[in-house]
Amino acid sequence: MDIERLRVTLGKLKMPEQMKARIVVSCAETAPDKKAKAVNAPKRTALIAAVLSVLLCLSAIGAAAAAGYFKDLIRADGAVVGTAYEQATEDLTLSASVDGGQLHVTVTMLYPARPPYSEFEQLSIGSCRIADMSGKVVLENVSTGPAPVLDGKAELTLPLDGLVSGRYTLTVSLFTGSKKADQPLPVSGTWQYEFEI
Repeated sequence: MDIERLRVTLGKLKMPEQMKARIVVSCAETAPDKKAKAVNAPKRTALIAAVLSVLLCLSAIGAAAAAGYFKDLIRADGAVVGTAYEQATEDLTLSASVDGGQLHVTVTMLYPARPPYSEFEQLSIGSCRIADMSGKVVLENVSTGPAPVLDGKAELTLPLDGLVSGRYTLTVSLFTGSKKADQPLPVSGTWQYEFEI
């Protein structure tokens, strides 16, 4: 298991207030005075070990759930016609800047040494939309041409034709990674970035 991913997942876990309260009450009940503290120290240690075990199990489950996975694309007759990479939201990050009526999007692969990212020579946006601050979609089903992947990053450009000054949200739902002589691989998830014109 990737230690960095485990650390990030552990950092996102929050212990419910009821659980914290039960632990405090349990510790207070098992150690009402100094003599009892010495006798009940093994019980407290066991309780703490049990809580840590539960948290580690939850973090492992969370890390597994957050990881993307490969999925066969199956035609109606049951034939496998390709492969896709699903739930990759935690694997990529977006940043962007506006220049000359275009949105320059930088896609960063957080795990560039792992498949499928280690195989990509080019990356493109397969499907995205842009919404204004009221949530109204102003551009939909926008895609880009492929851009080279260098050091785990790709620089993509989206035209912003017809958009007036204001704040917008870019939402990408599909990237497409490709390598020469291989079938393009759809990478799905949900990535958002706010920008201003």
